[in-house]
Amino acid sequence: MHTIPIGGLASHGAPAGRRYNRPMSLKVKVGDPLPSVGLRATDGYLLNLRSFVTKQPALLVFFGAPTMVASAGRRRGLKTMDALVAGHDRLREAGIAVAAISTDSEQQQTAFVAKRELPFLLLSDERRSAVNVLGVETVAVGANVNVAKPMALAVDVDGAIRAILDPIDPDALVDRAMRALSEPIPAAANDPSTPG
Repeated sequence: MHTIPIGGLASHGAPAGRRYNRPMSLKVKVGDPLPSVGLRATDGYLLNLRSFVTKQPALLVFFGAPTMVASAGRRRGLKTMDALVAGHDRLREAGIAVAAISTDSEQQQTAFVAKRELPFLLLSDERRSAVNVLGVETVAVGANVNVAKPMALAVDVDGAIRAILDPIDPDALVDRAMRALSEPIPAAANDPSTPG
């Protein structure tokens, strides 16, 4: 199940500190072009996801660890980040860029990057533009909204989504991304006459 954040929780009569999800499905599928969405990197630069992937294939990982309270979602997010750090050299050698995306602010992410020594970009989707456009599951706990569980998109240099890794198995993440970006897109994803 995918959920979106509920904006203005107090206006919905929800007491602060409670957790709310609203069901929603991913809005993209394999073969779709990656939507154009601008996000801020921890170095302060604005980066358009669509432009980012035109330079080289990319693995875009959505996760919720930086400010999530102790939870299974935070543990999964941290384990996913650890897997990306461990596999980063292999991905780089294969010519695959990596960017991790959370709904935390740049300041929260900067502290997270420094503490975890991440060798890849961390992008802030604080306004939740990317998670809303893509339909990534989020959870709101009071005023704090995070990606509920890690998921990833493997995107080729033409901007086509080659694989949606949802749920993520951290132990297989790097291998699955490399395989997805080295195999041709299935004919069904390219053929508009194929029912989907």
